[in-house]
Amino acid sequence: MEVSAMQDCKNADPLWNDLKIYNAVVCEGSLSGASRRLSISHSTVCRRISRLEDIVGVPLIRRRSNGIAFTKDGEQLGGFVREMDDRANDIMFWIKQKKDDLAGVLSLSCCDIALKSLSRIVGDLSVSNPGIQFDIKVSAMNADLRLASTDLAIRATTSPDESLVGVKLSHFQFQLAKCAGAGSHPHANWICLNDAFSHLPAERWLGDQKSESQSQIKVDSYMSAAELIRTGTGIGLLPDFVVENDPYLEPIEVEQTLPNWDLWLVYHRSQINNGLVKAFTNHLKSHWSDNHALPLPPTDMSWQK
Repeated sequence: MEVSAMQDCKNADPLWNDLKIYNAVVCEGSLSGASRRLSISHSTVCRRISRLEDIVGVPLIRRRSNGIAFTKDGEQLGGFVREMDDRANDIMFWIKQKKDDLAGVLSLSCCDIALKSLSRIVGDLSVSNPGIQFDIKVSAMNADLRLASTDLAIRATTSPDESLVGVKLSHFQFQLAKCAGAGSHPHANWICLNDAFSHLPAERWLGDQKSESQSQIKVDSYMSAAELIRTGTGIGLLPDFVVENDPYLEPIEVEQTLPNWDLWLVYHRSQINNGLVKAFTNHLKSHWSDNHALPLPPTDMSWQK
C-alpha cells in the first residue's frame, strides 16, 4: 500500500504540470499564446496538451486554420483549471503572508528605466541580508500583481492601481533627445515604442518634430530607444534623468509641453506583513534618495490605499 501511494504521487506530478499548461492555453486562447506566457516552446505545449488528452480520453481542442477551438469537454475542463489556478494563487499568497524571516526568494518586476537604481538598492540589501535571493524581471509591460508569482513591482505611471499598496518614488518629465553633438535635422527618424505602448503619454505626444519625421523606428523599451538615439539613428522622447545622466545624449528644446510620469513601488495588499516585502520596501524608501541616477523622491512617500 505504501509503495502504491508513493507511485500515485509520482504519477500525479505530470498531470498537474499538464493542467497548468492547459490553463495557459485557456487564458491565452491559443497554443502560441500559452508558449509565450510560460516561456516554453510551441512544440512542448502541443505535446503536453496531446498527453493530457490521452490521459483524459477525449479531445479538448480542435485545431483550425485560424487557431483553435475548445470542445465541450475542453470548455468544462477549462473552467476547472481556472478555479484550480485561482486556488493555487490564493495558497501562494497565504504562504507568503506567513513569512516573517529575511530568507527566501523575493520576486521583483521592474520597468527598464528604473533598473539602474534598483540594481544598487538590491546590491546593498543582499550584502546586509545574504539570505534573500532576488528574482528580477525587467519588462516594459506591467506584471500582474494579482498573481503570487511577483512580490513587488517598480513601474512608471501617473495613476497607480488603488487596489495595490503603493509608494511614490519620484516624478520625472520627458525630454526630446538626440545624439550629443549631432546637428538638428528637420526630417530625422522618430524613435518610439511599438504599437503595444501607443496608450502611453509619451507615445501620444504630438510635437512638430514628430510630425516632421519622415519615418518611424519602433522598439520595445525606452532604453532600446536611448541606444538608437545615442548612435545618431534618430530622435525621440526619453525620461529626463536618462538624458541628463548620459554624455552621449543631449536634449532638444521644444515649444510644446512634454509629458511627465511618476515612478511607483507597488505590491499586493496581502503582502503588507510579509517580512521580505517589508524589509525591501523600508530599505528602498531610505536609500532611493541616495541614488543620483534618478530625481530625488518627494518628501511624503506614504501613499497607501
